[in-house]
Amino acid sequence: MKQGKLLPLFVSMVLMITLFACGGANNTQTEDTPNTDSTNNEKNQSEEAQPQAKIDEMATIRAKIMGAVKVETPGKYDSLIQSATTQQHYTEFNKQWAKLDEKRLSKIGPWRDKELADLNEGEHNLFYPFSGPDFLNAYTFFPNCDNYLMFGLEPNGKLVDLENMPPNYLASLRNALSEIFERNYFITSYMSGELWGKGVLPVVNIFMARTGNQIVEMKRFYLDKEGKPTYFELEDEQTGKGKLEGIMVEFLNEKKTKPQRVYYFGTDVQDDKMQSKMELVTFIKSFPSKITFIKSASYILHNTDFAVMRNIVLEDTQAILQDDTGVRYDVLTKAGWDVSLYGKYARPVADFGGYTYQTALRDAYQTGKDIKPLEFTFGYHWKTDNTSLMLCKKPTK
Repeated sequence: MKQGKLLPLFVSMVLMITLFACGGANNTQTEDTPNTDSTNNEKNQSEEAQPQAKIDEMATIRAKIMGAVKVETPGKYDSLIQSATTQQHYTEFNKQWAKLDEKRLSKIGPWRDKELADLNEGEHNLFYPFSGPDFLNAYTFFPNCDNYLMFGLEPNGKLVDLENMPPNYLASLRNALSEIFERNYFITSYMSGELWGKGVLPVVNIFMARTGNQIVEMKRFYLDKEGKPTYFELEDEQTGKGKLEGIMVEFLNEKKTKPQRVYYFGTDVQDDKMQSKMELVTFIKSFPSKITFIKSASYILHNTDFAVMRNIVLEDTQAILQDDTGVRYDVLTKAGWDVSLYGKYARPVADFGGYTYQTALRDAYQTGKDIKPLEFTFGYHWKTDNTSLMLCKKPTK
């Protein structure tokens, strides 16, 4: 044949080979043909292509110094770390932390892994009302939540430049943490003198450093009436002009690839105060798949004037981990919640009124057959083993 007749034949053969290689016009696939569905591939490539969150190195170093955590590359903070004041801080802080870890933290971990395994899988958000700066317990019990929604009466706070910090700054941080070292909860009236002017931000930074987390960024923000946040820098003089203001800390654990966030509001959430800040409710409800965590909450949710917060817990969360200071046991059972009991129930400590004693909860502990013991204290009975802990799961419709 001539060259002119060979070319069309060659092109036809190439087209046929191409069609068979692609599975033909019908894209027929046999068992031996690899799955070429691009949907999952694109998803995996998208996840792999996600940029690693950029760590704020200086903020992370500052958090580690405040939390007496070893700094591998201190940079400009080297002389500060080597100073006598900082070395004393490291020594005293770590002695106190070691006691807290031995008594409670090291025991909470195994319990969490066994009893809260399902709640620490998948995507969840943690609602921690009346938390104050207690990121430590929130993260110890629920380390995998995407967001931690916290509030208390303590102010949002600021961070100091450690190079120009007051001489007693590190000592004052230890004093502010003394109650949680001893009892594993904060007493607002005790720590207000140490924290007022500092607020919760330094404490949250400390707890993040102690739990192996690095700071990505920190922002102030305010909520508009629709519950949407507007962010600005910590040092920015801009304010929300009377709007509800909070702080946001984004952080990344050294063993994880996905950053997490803490939102904290220093505000009063009593019902009569909430009438002018219902945007907080809208903001909280915007986070799906919430778990509520309540600890040493002064029995606030037993009172009739905290109905707004109580309704969020009951209506907008899937599970609750709480001591007896949270939602009353009889309220939960009447609403059909499944309640698992741990530890022991004892009359509330003398600081609180008789209305806080729950006869229904007492009876449940006395007659229950599946009550599991606790090896750590949780709440106000920190001197004894009279710790009560309830894991409550909302009924499925």
